[in-house]
Amino acid sequence: MTFLPLLLLTLTPIQIDGSFNDWPDETTKQEDALFLYSLIDLPKQACLQQLSEQHIVELGQYTVIFSPEEKGYGISCKKGEEWISPYEAGVVFAPTTAATKFELRVNKATFEKRTQVFDFTPQGDFRVVSWNVQFGNLLEDKDRGARLLKALKPDVLLLQELDGDDTPETLSAFLDASLGDNWDVAMTKSTGKERHHQLRSAVATSRKLQGAEHIDSGSWRQLKAIFTTIDCEKKPVNFISLHLRCCGGPTGEAEEQRQEEAKAIRENIAAHQSPRFVIAGDWNLVGTTKPLKIVQQKHFDVVDAYQPDGLLNATWSDTSSSFTPGRLDWMLYSPETLHVVNCFVLDTSDLNTETLNAHGLLGEDTAALSDHLPLVADFKLIK
Repeated sequence: MTFLPLLLLTLTPIQIDGSFNDWPDETTKQEDALFLYSLIDLPKQACLQQLSEQHIVELGQYTVIFSPEEKGYGISCKKGEEWISPYEAGVVFAPTTAATKFELRVNKATFEKRTQVFDFTPQGDFRVVSWNVQFGNLLEDKDRGARLLKALKPDVLLLQELDGDDTPETLSAFLDASLGDNWDVAMTKSTGKERHHQLRSAVATSRKLQGAEHIDSGSWRQLKAIFTTIDCEKKPVNFISLHLRCCGGPTGEAEEQRQEEAKAIRENIAAHQSPRFVIAGDWNLVGTTKPLKIVQQKHFDVVDAYQPDGLLNATWSDTSSSFTPGRLDWMLYSPETLHVVNCFVLDTSDLNTETLNAHGLLGEDTAALSDHLPLVADFKLIK
């Protein structure tokens, strides 16, 4: 085992994204001014938070227990002999899907959060924001939602988890009042009796909405995905807002349903044979990445966006949960016709006071509105 000294890493913090490109060969532990890092290897592919037996890692002052035996899922954490929240220790790891190799990070004892100057200026021809708004909080906490959207300046919104009572008309009226312009909205139907079945996905735009249709879900009646065509710089671009089945692990009914839902979306894409696609939403990749790969195939690239600190690509977190931050929200696009000129995952707690004040934001805004963070990408039309 090789340990890379602090001096060499003070200016090169590790990105927790599951790619391992920033780990020197044969190095399994690292540190910088703020964090301690460790690599984890498993004998076979599994999700660290869904293991059959618990896995313990000692790192700095913390003991991190993956899939603790008393629960069988999630993460428990101790500081010395004291049980604490994994969020208090700053526990993050990637990937959060099934794998054999992972990178783990915890805070050092001297940790102090650093905030960033951030530029919200849109670039390219149009900006897309994909956002799970947690049981319709966008239309419940309208003031907070409005100031976040004003800062983000979207041209196209791909929303998930609108409440069953939310309608295209109420969303359109809110966007008109909050952002100006005239916003067209297409939304999935609300079905089922339980609230989580009634949740809706939507596409909204201040550009011209040329058409919309619900994606046939086949045997999975609760598929929350909608297909739209929008005029962007006088060229039609197709957008899909999707929300796949939640929960479970790499095997079982939930993972099976996610893959079947992905197949239905893939069939819809193939039927349209359009050269320009942006496909985004809450993929709920808590098991495998197969649902993403089914839709992606060789036709689409992934938007690799990071939070303002440039160190995490996680899009979900919940400090009351035993599950730590993960990348549940993904965006795909057609690389032959669209170019990503800028992208980010907005976590307002990363922003410095000057940036927050300049946009009328509060540091707690994103966390207070939803357990998911907005995923943002600016595109330029190539052809």
